[in-house]
Amino acid sequence: MCGNSVHTFVSTEDLLSLMTNSNYKILDLRDYSKFQKGHITGSIHIDDSIFVEQDEDGVNVIPDCKKIANYLKQKGINNEDILVLVDDVFNLNCSIAAWTLHYFCFRNVILLDGAFSKWERENNELSTEEIQLEPGDLTLNQQDDSILISKDEIILNIKSEDFIFVDNRSEYAILLDQQGGNIPGAVHFWYLDLFEEYPDYFIIKKNEDLIEEMKVREIKKDKTIIVYCESAPQSALVYLALKEMGYPDVRLYLAGYDEWRLKCGYL
Repeated sequence: MCGNSVHTFVSTEDLLSLMTNSNYKILDLRDYSKFQKGHITGSIHIDDSIFVEQDEDGVNVIPDCKKIANYLKQKGINNEDILVLVDDVFNLNCSIAAWTLHYFCFRNVILLDGAFSKWERENNELSTEEIQLEPGDLTLNQQDDSILISKDEIILNIKSEDFIFVDNRSEYAILLDQQGGNIPGAVHFWYLDLFEEYPDYFIIKKNEDLIEEMKVREIKKDKTIIVYCESAPQSALVYLALKEMGYPDVRLYLAGYDEWRLKCGYL
């Protein structure tokens, strides 16, 4: 285990004041074509696919740690850096990247609240210049298995009163699933319910409001919380939000319902 303290979201206003701090590096995980048209000044483009790997069944597995470390080192990332991840609207690419870095015990990761959409809407400074940094010094050599769960562990604990399974897909997606349903006994919490909606962007709700929503759903802090969606990005975002709320034991079903449907649909 690599420590439990998590601070996840930074506002556009706060990022403006942090941009001159050399300890912070802004990583843009949008498509490269979008990055070229305009990005937050000083941003480094990152290919988000580096954080995703699948097996022969098309199911998510833990990606190659050394491959990620070498890639980020070439981008100029160091062990002591604080990484600000930027995506289009919902921060889904950023959420799986952040969870993966958490898994490899790199916790200095925050997401831009409102994402690039809010930054652009506020007419903050953009650039088309691509910076080149000297290779960094980054080591990822630990794994925190306490934030991950496998289907076999789920099956063993599916009737345990100490575990709460939380399905982060939309109700529409659950109803349309070809085999229907969800993991037996799962509580429903759609990941978009984390946000307040504005015309062009979404921002995370206040912590105290989200905590109240969790209480209504009886998602309790003294339980082991298992979050899942189709293939991890939505539930990775919920994982980050729950950790921000102070939930001590939150685990991601990385393989998600893609695997459950394929191998455990009979349960």
